[in-house]
Amino acid sequence: MDTIAPRRPTPADRVTLFRAALTACCAVPAVASLFTGGHPGPVLVLLGALAFLLDAVDGAVARRTGTASEAGARFDAATDAALVLVLSVATVTVVGPWTLAIGALYYVVAAAAIARPHLRRPLPPSITRKLIGALQPVALLVALLPGLPAAAAAAAPAVALPLLVFSFGRDVVALERLNRTAAGADRRGSSFSTRTFVVAPSISGSPANSRVRNEYARRPPETDHDGGT
Repeated sequence: MDTIAPRRPTPADRVTLFRAALTACCAVPAVASLFTGGHPGPVLVLLGALAFLLDAVDGAVARRTGTASEAGARFDAATDAALVLVLSVATVTVVGPWTLAIGALYYVVAAAAIARPHLRRPLPPSITRKLIGALQPVALLVALLPGLPAAAAAAAPAVALPLLVFSFGRDVVALERLNRTAAGADRRGSSFSTRTFVVAPSISGSPANSRVRNEYARRPPETDHDGGT
């Protein structure tokens, strides 16, 4: 029976794991603020900012050590999404429940990919996508700064959310177009194969082949040297 060897964590994975631990620490005051109705506090802002800044470290470590991998990239993306979700929960009592959309959008698209697996296909790198993705935690952290007026706190997420919707929407449209193009190519290939198999019997049943078979039928059977057929 074949076994799958466990994947050893790389130095970059350890940085990402530390970021995930910081995100979990942020989740405690974020969830507590939903029950108290108060501000999550400056500690959450400091921990969230540290988790965000370390996002630039794990990728650099992976490239420097030559340990970049698809699994590491997925781990990093999942940690980024979790941090944004926690920060969006923390801003509910400061800005309003609509900020939850910023944290939930990643998971909405991930859930849609269960029914439409082509949404998991990789896309070409995009600077715009990276900038919009980096803007989300920054906007939420700005909104959580203590002493900021309510209008100023809501301004940054109000700009970040439409940009995030645009980024995800553009990627979804691009993946849907790629899927339709691939499906059309498959249908054309299937149609060509069907026509090939349909034409083949018509060739074997052509008048020329009938004449060949008739000529062969009129020929006397060849005999062996001993006279047997």
